[in-house]
Amino acid sequence: MSVYTAVNQQQLKNFLSHYSLGGLVDFSGIHAGIDNSNYAVETSQGKFILTIFETLTIEEIPCYLSLLNHLGEQEFPSPIPQSATNKSFIHTLQNKPAALFNCLPGSSIEAPSINQCTEVGEYLAKLHLLSKNTNFQQVNPKDINGCQSIFERISPYLSQDEITLLGSELNYQLNVSLPNIPQGIIHADLFKDNVLFQQEQMTGMLDFYNACTDYYIFDIAVACNDWCADGAMINQKKLAAFLSGYNKVRTLSTDEIDCLNVFLRRAALRFCLSRLDHQFFPKEGELTLSKDPGVFRHLLEYHIFSAGAAA
Repeated sequence: MSVYTAVNQQQLKNFLSHYSLGGLVDFSGIHAGIDNSNYAVETSQGKFILTIFETLTIEEIPCYLSLLNHLGEQEFPSPIPQSATNKSFIHTLQNKPAALFNCLPGSSIEAPSINQCTEVGEYLAKLHLLSKNTNFQQVNPKDINGCQSIFERISPYLSQDEITLLGSELNYQLNVSLPNIPQGIIHADLFKDNVLFQQEQMTGMLDFYNACTDYYIFDIAVACNDWCADGAMINQKKLAAFLSGYNKVRTLSTDEIDCLNVFLRRAALRFCLSRLDHQFFPKEGELTLSKDPGVFRHLLEYHIFSAGAAA
């Protein structure tokens, strides 16, 4: 979450007039994430989150809001889009599509405990099962072919060491032979800043705008590369806790477990490339957050070394 589109008080009041949520009390920009503009909004009826979509078009957004509405109906702790007086979830603000959501309790954490890793694993498995019963369809734009496109775009800006590492890994991922492992709707961006906790209880899973259809084990790998990482290596106790939590809800197959290192590498490659791309081609914004690609470069090297050591 970031703020690329500035909004003033009168513009927000006009936007809120489409809803029956009371008058505006206060609002402020949220400085986290990198894709959309987000504001914390307080009205006389409560607290809400305003999202202004910076890249998705008004035609692309409904499928994500429908997924969130479905999850809300299943009492999954994700943001629920608020319906306007005309029953629509979407309106425009500053000539961009925008939506309001309920404000979930809790806060994100920097250093998860073993129990919190278990909890997130459980909820990720619940998401994978609950999202089966939807019509949501979205290909992963940053699958391995998408990674290749990013690599080709940013190659002129990379050091020779980066080209060697990332190019070699990209070639490996493009040619690795995978078994027939389960796919479905995944979150694809389940970082610590997209999860809310109150002590040991998870209270919210946020930012579903990278949701797509891909391998479940890829979703697990994306999450574990953040939740279970201690610096440039994986904390094996946290990884075991995460997988244990996941297995309580949905049992991983032997093939999925055998492929975990491949997908830990793939996830590290994907986010290293994305962060480099954002670094070289940043968006302009009032409050923006740029994340360090080096985190995933070092994790990728760790996973490659781990695969070699296990061979």
